[in-house]
Amino acid sequence: MKKVEFLYLSQEDIISLQLGWDVIIKQVELANSEFVQNTVECPPKRGVHTRPDCFIHEMPVYLKTMDACGIKWVSGYPNNYKYDLPQIAGIQVINDPETGIPVCVMDCRWFTGVRTAAATAITMKYCAKSDSRKIAIIGAGVQGRMHLLAIKHVLPSIEECHIYDIKPNMVNFYIKTMTEKTDCEIIPFNSVKEAVQDVDIIVTCTQRLHAPIIDAEDFKPGMTGAGLEAGRAWSAELLHSVKKIITDDLEQTLGYQSSPGSFPGGMPEFYCQLGELINGTKPGRENDTEQILAFNIGFAAEDISLGQYVYETAKKKGIGSMLTLMEEEI
Repeated sequence: MKKVEFLYLSQEDIISLQLGWDVIIKQVELANSEFVQNTVECPPKRGVHTRPDCFIHEMPVYLKTMDACGIKWVSGYPNNYKYDLPQIAGIQVINDPETGIPVCVMDCRWFTGVRTAAATAITMKYCAKSDSRKIAIIGAGVQGRMHLLAIKHVLPSIEECHIYDIKPNMVNFYIKTMTEKTDCEIIPFNSVKEAVQDVDIIVTCTQRLHAPIIDAEDFKPGMTGAGLEAGRAWSAELLHSVKKIITDDLEQTLGYQSSPGSFPGGMPEFYCQLGELINGTKPGRENDTEQILAFNIGFAAEDISLGQYVYETAKKKGIGSMLTLMEEEI
Protein backbone atom coordinates (compact mmCIF):
# COMPACT_ATOMS: atom_id res chain seq x y z
CA MET A 1 0.00 0.00 0.00
CA LYS A 2 1.39 3.41 -0.92
CA LYS A 3 1.71 6.29 1.53
CA VAL A 4 -1.43 8.43 1.82
CA GLU A 5 -1.02 12.17 2.43
CA PHE A 6 -3.37 15.13 2.49
CA LEU A 7 -2.92 18.87 2.21
CA TYR A 8 -3.68 20.90 5.34
CA LEU A 9 -4.80 24.52 4.88
CA SER A 10 -5.19 26.88 7.84
CA GLN A 11 -7.40 29.94 7.71
CA GLU A 12 -4.30 32.04 7.11
CA ASP A 13 -3.19 29.76 4.25
CA ILE A 14 -6.57 30.25 2.58
CA ILE A 15 -6.56 34.02 3.06
CA SER A 16 -3.04 34.20 1.60
CA LEU A 17 -4.45 33.03 -1.74
CA GLN A 18 -6.18 36.44 -1.97
CA LEU A 19 -9.22 35.19 -3.84
CA GLY A 20 -11.45 38.02 -4.99
CA TRP A 21 -15.23 38.30 -4.87
CA ASP A 22 -15.45 37.51 -8.59
CA VAL A 23 -14.07 34.01 -7.93
CA ILE A 24 -16.05 33.48 -4.72
CA ILE A 25 -19.35 34.53 -6.29
CA LYS A 26 -18.71 32.46 -9.42
CA GLN A 27 -18.12 29.26 -7.40
CA VAL A 28 -21.25 29.85 -5.30
CA GLU A 29 -23.25 30.49 -8.48
CA LEU A 30 -21.94 27.27 -10.01
CA ALA A 31 -23.00 25.32 -6.91
CA ASN A 32 -26.52 26.77 -6.90
CA SER A 33 -26.90 26.38 -10.65
CA GLU A 34 -25.92 22.72 -10.52
CA PHE A 35 -28.09 22.11 -7.45
CA VAL A 36 -31.35 23.01 -9.21
CA GLN A 37 -30.36 20.80 -12.14
CA ASN A 38 -30.51 17.82 -9.75
CA THR A 39 -26.90 16.78 -10.32
CA VAL A 40 -25.95 17.30 -6.67
CA GLU A 41 -26.15 14.74 -3.87
CA CYS A 42 -26.58 17.03 -0.88
CA PRO A 43 -28.66 15.80 2.08
CA PRO A 44 -30.01 18.49 4.43
CA LYS A 45 -27.54 19.35 7.19
CA ARG A 46 -27.86 17.39 10.43
CA GLY A 47 -26.64 18.57 13.80
CA VAL A 48 -26.03 18.04 17.47
CA HIS A 49 -26.67 20.70 20.09
CA THR A 50 -24.44 20.60 23.18
CA ARG A 51 -25.75 23.90 24.59
CA PRO A 52 -28.88 26.06 24.11
CA ASP A 53 -28.84 28.15 20.92
CA CYS A 54 -25.74 26.34 19.65
CA PHE A 55 -25.11 23.78 16.92
CA ILE A 56 -22.52 21.55 15.30
CA HIS A 57 -23.58 20.59 11.76
CA GLU A 58 -22.42 17.88 9.37
CA MET A 59 -22.71 18.83 5.70
CA PRO A 60 -21.65 16.24 3.06
CA VAL A 61 -22.02 16.76 -0.68
CA TYR A 62 -21.12 15.44 -4.11
CA LEU A 63 -21.41 17.74 -7.14
CA LYS A 64 -21.56 15.40 -10.12
CA THR A 65 -20.96 17.89 -12.94
CA MET A 66 -18.11 19.52 -11.05
CA ASP A 67 -16.92 16.11 -9.80
CA ALA A 68 -16.22 17.60 -6.38
CA CYS A 69 -16.83 15.77 -3.12
CA GLY A 70 -16.41 16.67 0.55
CA ILE A 71 -17.91 17.47 3.91
CA LYS A 72 -18.08 20.46 6.22
CA TRP A 73 -18.17 20.05 10.02
CA VAL A 74 -19.05 23.45 11.44
CA SER A 75 -20.07 24.81 14.83
CA GLY A 76 -21.95 27.95 15.83
CA TYR A 77 -21.61 29.07 19.47
CA PRO A 78 -22.77 32.70 20.03
CA ASN A 79 -21.27 32.91 23.53
CA ASN A 80 -17.75 32.04 22.43
CA TYR A 81 -16.74 35.69 22.76
CA LYS A 82 -16.62 35.03 26.52
CA TYR A 83 -13.74 32.63 25.86
CA ASP A 84 -12.04 34.84 23.25
CA LEU A 85 -13.05 32.34 20.57
CA PRO A 86 -14.94 32.81 17.27
CA GLN A 87 -18.67 32.06 17.10
CA ILE A 88 -18.22 30.00 13.93
CA ALA A 89 -15.47 27.37 13.63
CA GLY A 90 -14.81 24.03 12.00
CA ILE A 91 -13.15 22.14 9.18
CA GLN A 92 -13.83 21.01 5.63
CA VAL A 93 -12.56 17.81 4.04
CA ILE A 94 -12.14 17.47 0.28
CA ASN A 95 -12.23 13.86 -0.98
CA ASP A 96 -10.98 12.36 -4.21
CA PRO A 97 -14.25 11.36 -5.94
CA GLU A 98 -12.52 8.44 -7.67
CA THR A 99 -11.10 6.75 -4.55
CA GLY A 100 -12.84 8.47 -1.62
CA ILE A 101 -9.44 9.27 -0.08
CA PRO A 102 -9.27 12.61 1.79
CA VAL A 103 -6.95 14.90 -0.18
CA CYS A 104 -7.36 18.14 1.77
CA VAL A 105 -8.38 19.24 5.26
CA MET A 106 -8.98 22.94 5.64
CA ASP A 107 -10.36 25.53 8.03
CA CYS A 108 -14.00 26.34 7.21
CA ARG A 109 -14.57 29.66 9.01
CA TRP A 110 -13.47 31.75 6.02
CA PHE A 111 -15.71 29.70 3.71
CA THR A 112 -18.74 30.20 5.96
CA GLY A 113 -18.15 33.93 5.99
CA VAL A 114 -17.68 34.49 2.28
CA ARG A 115 -20.06 31.94 0.75
CA THR A 116 -22.95 33.11 2.94
CA ALA A 117 -22.37 36.70 1.89
CA ALA A 118 -21.90 35.66 -1.74
CA ALA A 119 -25.29 33.90 -1.80
CA THR A 120 -26.95 37.07 -0.52
CA ALA A 121 -25.04 39.21 -3.02
CA ILE A 122 -26.12 36.95 -5.88
CA THR A 123 -29.72 37.31 -4.72
CA MET A 124 -29.31 41.09 -4.67
CA LYS A 125 -27.87 41.05 -8.19
CA TYR A 126 -31.15 39.61 -9.44
CA CYS A 127 -33.62 41.08 -6.96
CA ALA A 128 -32.46 44.46 -5.65
CA LYS A 129 -33.14 47.65 -7.56
CA SER A 130 -30.12 48.26 -9.80
CA ASP A 131 -29.73 51.81 -8.51
CA SER A 132 -29.91 50.87 -4.82
CA ARG A 133 -27.96 53.40 -2.76
CA LYS A 134 -28.65 52.66 0.89
CA ILE A 135 -28.35 49.42 2.85
CA ALA A 136 -29.12 48.64 6.51
CA ILE A 137 -27.10 45.86 8.10
CA ILE A 138 -28.20 44.55 11.49
CA GLY A 139 -25.24 42.85 13.13
CA ALA A 140 -21.69 44.20 12.87
CA GLY A 141 -19.82 40.89 13.15
CA VAL A 142 -18.06 38.86 10.48
CA GLN A 143 -21.23 38.34 8.44
CA GLY A 144 -22.13 42.03 8.69
CA ARG A 145 -18.72 42.94 7.27
CA MET A 146 -18.69 40.25 4.58
CA HIS A 147 -22.20 41.13 3.43
CA LEU A 148 -21.38 44.76 2.83
CA LEU A 149 -18.25 43.80 0.86
CA ALA A 150 -20.08 41.23 -1.28
CA ILE A 151 -23.19 43.33 -1.94
CA LYS A 152 -21.11 46.40 -2.75
CA HIS A 153 -19.23 44.25 -5.28
CA VAL A 154 -22.39 43.39 -7.24
CA LEU A 155 -24.12 46.73 -6.58
CA PRO A 156 -21.45 49.43 -6.81
CA SER A 157 -24.21 52.06 -6.55
CA ILE A 158 -24.36 51.39 -2.76
CA GLU A 159 -22.93 54.45 -1.06
CA GLU A 160 -24.45 54.50 2.44
CA CYS A 161 -24.63 51.77 5.09
CA HIS A 162 -26.76 51.99 8.23
CA ILE A 163 -25.28 49.76 10.93
CA TYR A 164 -26.73 48.55 14.22
CA ASP A 165 -25.41 46.06 16.77
CA ILE A 166 -26.21 45.42 20.42
CA LYS A 167 -22.47 45.75 21.16
CA PRO A 168 -21.21 49.34 20.69
CA ASN A 169 -17.58 48.19 20.38
CA MET A 170 -18.55 46.09 17.35
CA VAL A 171 -20.15 49.12 15.70
CA ASN A 172 -17.03 51.21 16.30
CA PHE A 173 -14.83 48.51 14.76
CA TYR A 174 -17.22 48.21 11.82
CA ILE A 175 -17.06 51.92 11.07
CA LYS A 176 -13.28 51.95 11.35
CA THR A 177 -12.69 49.00 9.02
CA MET A 178 -15.54 49.17 6.52
CA THR A 179 -15.38 52.86 5.61
CA GLU A 180 -12.01 52.41 3.95
CA LYS A 181 -12.74 48.97 2.47
CA THR A 182 -16.01 49.93 0.78
CA ASP A 183 -15.80 53.70 0.27
CA CYS A 184 -19.29 53.86 1.80
CA GLU A 185 -20.53 56.28 4.40
CA ILE A 186 -21.10 54.11 7.49
CA ILE A 187 -23.76 55.56 9.80
CA PRO A 188 -24.38 54.03 13.26
CA PHE A 189 -27.87 53.85 14.77
CA ASN A 190 -29.14 53.23 18.28
CA SER A 191 -32.02 50.96 17.27
CA VAL A 192 -33.06 48.58 14.53
CA LYS A 193 -36.17 50.65 13.85
CA GLU A 194 -34.10 53.74 13.10
CA ALA A 195 -31.47 51.88 11.07
CA VAL A 196 -33.91 50.38 8.56
CA GLN A 197 -35.66 53.64 7.68
CA ASP A 198 -35.15 55.10 4.19
CA VAL A 199 -33.01 52.28 2.79
CA ASP A 200 -33.22 50.09 -0.31
CA ILE A 201 -31.87 46.87 1.24
CA ILE A 202 -32.11 45.33 4.74
CA VAL A 203 -29.86 42.45 5.80
CA THR A 204 -30.15 40.84 9.23
CA CYS A 205 -26.78 39.27 10.10
CA THR A 206 -27.85 37.99 13.51
CA GLN A 207 -27.66 34.74 15.41
CA ARG A 208 -30.74 32.89 16.66
CA LEU A 209 -33.24 35.48 17.92
CA HIS A 210 -36.09 34.97 20.35
CA ALA A 211 -38.36 37.63 18.81
CA PRO A 212 -38.62 39.40 15.43
CA ILE A 213 -36.90 42.75 15.00
CA ILE A 214 -38.18 43.77 11.52
CA ASP A 215 -41.87 44.69 11.35
CA ALA A 216 -44.11 44.81 8.27
CA GLU A 217 -44.27 48.61 8.47
CA ASP A 218 -40.46 48.76 8.20
CA PHE A 219 -40.37 46.94 4.87
CA LYS A 220 -41.51 49.47 2.29
CA PRO A 221 -42.50 48.85 -1.36
CA GLY A 222 -39.41 48.31 -3.50
CA MET A 223 -37.23 47.06 -0.67
CA THR A 224 -35.16 43.88 -0.83
CA GLY A 225 -34.34 41.99 2.35
CA ALA A 226 -32.28 39.02 3.46
CA GLY A 227 -31.92 37.18 6.75
CA LEU A 228 -29.45 34.61 8.05
CA GLU A 229 -31.48 33.25 10.96
CA ALA A 230 -34.26 31.18 9.36
CA GLY A 231 -36.65 34.10 9.31
CA ARG A 232 -36.54 34.73 13.05
CA ALA A 233 -35.73 38.43 12.62
CA TRP A 234 -38.79 39.09 10.44
CA SER A 235 -42.35 39.41 11.75
CA ALA A 236 -45.09 36.94 10.85
CA GLU A 237 -47.17 39.67 9.20
CA LEU A 238 -44.24 40.59 6.98
CA LEU A 239 -43.29 37.03 6.09
CA HIS A 240 -46.81 36.22 4.99
CA SER A 241 -47.44 39.36 2.95
CA VAL A 242 -44.36 39.41 0.72
CA LYS A 243 -45.02 37.75 -2.65
CA LYS A 244 -41.46 36.77 -3.57
CA ILE A 245 -39.41 34.87 -1.02
CA ILE A 246 -36.28 33.06 -2.18
CA THR A 247 -34.13 30.35 -0.62
CA ASP A 248 -31.14 28.34 -1.79
CA ASP A 249 -32.19 24.81 -0.76
CA LEU A 250 -35.96 24.52 -0.39
CA GLU A 251 -35.96 21.03 1.16
CA GLN A 252 -33.48 22.08 3.82
CA THR A 253 -35.28 25.35 4.50
CA LEU A 254 -38.63 23.59 4.94
CA GLY A 255 -36.97 21.44 7.58
CA TYR A 256 -36.77 24.52 9.81
CA GLN A 257 -40.54 24.51 10.31
CA SER A 258 -39.99 22.28 13.36
CA SER A 259 -37.28 24.55 14.79
CA PRO A 260 -38.62 26.78 17.59
CA GLY A 261 -38.86 30.44 16.61
CA SER A 262 -38.00 30.02 12.94
CA PHE A 263 -40.29 31.62 10.35
CA PRO A 264 -42.83 33.23 12.73
CA GLY A 265 -46.42 32.44 11.84
CA GLY A 266 -45.47 29.26 10.02
CA MET A 267 -43.57 28.51 6.84
CA PRO A 268 -44.18 31.16 4.15
CA GLU A 269 -44.71 30.30 0.50
CA PHE A 270 -41.40 30.34 -1.38
CA TYR A 271 -41.17 31.80 -4.87
CA CYS A 272 -38.09 29.93 -6.08
CA GLN A 273 -34.63 28.62 -5.29
CA LEU A 274 -31.57 30.79 -5.87
CA GLY A 275 -30.28 28.55 -8.66
CA GLU A 276 -33.44 29.22 -10.66
CA LEU A 277 -32.60 32.93 -10.73
CA ILE A 278 -29.05 32.14 -11.81
CA ASN A 279 -30.19 29.76 -14.56
CA GLY A 280 -32.85 32.18 -15.79
CA THR A 281 -35.80 29.87 -15.23
CA LYS A 282 -37.39 32.36 -12.82
CA PRO A 283 -37.25 36.16 -13.07
CA GLY A 284 -35.97 38.20 -10.14
CA ARG A 285 -37.17 41.77 -9.69
CA GLU A 286 -39.79 42.71 -12.28
CA ASN A 287 -40.67 46.24 -11.13
CA ASP A 288 -39.53 48.92 -8.67
CA THR A 289 -42.35 48.37 -6.18
CA GLU A 290 -41.94 44.64 -5.54
CA GLN A 291 -40.96 43.56 -2.05
CA ILE A 292 -38.52 40.63 -2.18
CA LEU A 293 -37.06 38.59 0.67
CA ALA A 294 -34.33 35.94 0.71
CA PHE A 295 -33.50 33.35 3.35
CA ASN A 296 -30.52 31.42 2.01
CA ILE A 297 -29.86 28.83 4.69
CA GLY A 298 -26.46 27.83 3.32
CA PHE A 299 -25.66 24.34 2.09
CA ALA A 300 -22.61 22.18 1.53
CA ALA A 301 -22.54 22.48 -2.27
CA GLU A 302 -21.51 26.13 -1.89
CA ASP A 303 -18.71 25.30 0.56
CA ILE A 304 -17.26 22.39 -1.40
CA SER A 305 -17.55 24.12 -4.78
CA LEU A 306 -15.42 26.92 -3.38
CA GLY A 307 -13.33 24.48 -1.33
CA GLN A 308 -12.38 22.44 -4.41
CA TYR A 309 -11.22 25.64 -6.11
CA VAL A 310 -9.20 26.65 -3.05
CA TYR A 311 -7.61 23.19 -2.83
CA GLU A 312 -6.58 23.17 -6.48
CA THR A 313 -5.25 26.74 -6.29
CA ALA A 314 -3.27 26.10 -3.10
CA LYS A 315 -1.76 22.93 -4.58
CA LYS A 316 -0.60 24.82 -7.68
CA LYS A 317 0.92 27.62 -5.57
CA GLY A 318 2.55 25.31 -3.01
CA ILE A 319 0.51 26.73 -0.14
CA GLY A 320 -0.23 24.61 2.95
CA SER A 321 1.36 21.63 4.67
CA MET A 322 1.37 17.99 3.59
CA LEU A 323 0.45 15.62 6.42
CA THR A 324 0.54 11.84 6.51
CA LEU A 325 -2.72 9.95 6.98
CA MET A 326 -1.23 6.44 6.73
CA GLU A 327 1.96 4.74 5.51
CA GLU A 328 1.41 0.99 5.61
CA GLU A 329 -1.21 -1.70 5.84
CA ILE A 330 -2.45 -2.49 9.38
